[in-house]
Amino acid sequence: RDVTIISDHKPLQQFHKKSKFNSKRIEEWLLKHQEIIPQITAVIYRKERKHGDADAMSRSDIDDKQKFLNVITRSMMKSKQYPLPNNNFFESKSTNNDNQSTSSPMTFDFSLERISEKQKQDLQLLHIKQQLLKENVNNLNYVIENDVLYKIIQLPHAYTKTKVIYIPLTMQEEVIRCYHDHPTAAHFGVNRTWLKMRTTCYWPGMKKKIQDYIKSCEKCAKFNVRRILPPGHLHPIEYSQGPLELISMDFWGPTPQYSANGNKYILVITDYYTRYVVAFPLPNNTATTTAKFFVEQFIFKFGIPRRLITDQGVHFNNELMKNLTALLGTHHIQTSTYHPQSNGLVERFNGTFHPQLSKLYNAELNNWDDCLAPVIYAYNTGVHSTTGYSPFQLMFGRYPVLPLDHTPSIFKFNRPNDYWIILIKYMNIYRQAARQHTLFHQQQSKQRFDHNRRDPQYEINDLVFWKVPGHRGKLEERFSGPYTIISKQHPSYTIRHNHSLVSKRVHVSALKLVYARHT
Repeated sequence: RDVTIISDHKPLQQFHKKSKFNSKRIEEWLLKHQEIIPQITAVIYRKERKHGDADAMSRSDIDDKQKFLNVITRSMMKSKQYPLPNNNFFESKSTNNDNQSTSSPMTFDFSLERISEKQKQDLQLLHIKQQLLKENVNNLNYVIENDVLYKIIQLPHAYTKTKVIYIPLTMQEEVIRCYHDHPTAAHFGVNRTWLKMRTTCYWPGMKKKIQDYIKSCEKCAKFNVRRILPPGHLHPIEYSQGPLELISMDFWGPTPQYSANGNKYILVITDYYTRYVVAFPLPNNTATTTAKFFVEQFIFKFGIPRRLITDQGVHFNNELMKNLTALLGTHHIQTSTYHPQSNGLVERFNGTFHPQLSKLYNAELNNWDDCLAPVIYAYNTGVHSTTGYSPFQLMFGRYPVLPLDHTPSIFKFNRPNDYWIILIKYMNIYRQAARQHTLFHQQQSKQRFDHNRRDPQYEINDLVFWKVPGHRGKLEERFSGPYTIISKQHPSYTIRHNHSLVSKRVHVSALKLVYARHT
């Protein structure tokens, strides 16, 4: 007999005429139906909107015995079929898998027969059922129907009481998993999950157990937005005793294109005591360029610093810089990964000079690096809000000579050595006042920062999640891990990934404790 196929799938028009296909899946499908293929005389294409009769038949329920075709496409492989909860949710029968996850089909057996059997195995519930049957009187708190124990509750805003299933202990976590981990539950929070569950089930301390379960949910911990302030109190850097006691160094850039002089970066060095800034435009940020500038433009002009703070960029964290600081006797301190606040002084200046630089440079000439020195000079000769003095004053012990200073101050000394004595005297006055101003502002900043902010203390061997830094996709996880803490120096911790064994030092604000799930 001749067979004509009418289909809304246009690519099928020539399939019966081909002898070979590139798809093994299609060849296996044709092999299963090789008896009917020779009888096909034509495959006619019909537009989808005119194909309603076949669509109606294909979308109706078909008994398993009538199914003769079972082709699984790639799109079907990506999608999963999940049972949807309904008003008779606890009567749906299926198998239960202990290793549940949202990425795989999740089924549960909440039949009344199974619930009744589990209730009989729970001594507390069994005792309640025996008391109800023994007394043979109406109890206002419980009722037994079809050998299943129900709890009588009064829901808010409800005019009448309702009965909900009393869940035995062995099924409680399974029920929470259904109402939280299932795709139709979507991993919502404690309150939403509890409000939904209390209309269908009950057990003492249900909300607390829901809280503990969701707190230990790995997907929620990795993907949820943290609505509270990042943890960790402010730990101000101890005030320096004098110039070059502590300096910080950082790169600004790169700019979108090279300047007319061939520069793309700015290396900025700030002295913590005086707030004095040294900055220089550079064509790149390699380790060699960094070390060369540090020696020639800073050390040879100002001296060797006792301590140096940088981030963990490769231009600072390398053998050349390590050997250089060791040779100079400078203690090199590196900040926590992805925590610029640890090097806040130079980071703050980077945000300060950028707008000023933008106001001065000529975009057509692209001469931003020619404007850098005037901006730095203006900053160093201006009064700093924290110290109450200009960085120039604290660094050199005198007022800067500005363009409108027509009558500069002149001091006369009987002996040349008297200048040094007077300089020390004035410098002590400056330093004492600057110290008081700085400590006052540090205290004010700490009070503002620490307000309503937790300061968790983690221990070695604790499991934590680490906040994924930088730009990420909308659907990518916010935290990665778990990691194990291998050393601590609060607020900095060294963590090691449990699988890759990669270690890194991070700030406490980027960590979140992993809560173990107790069953």
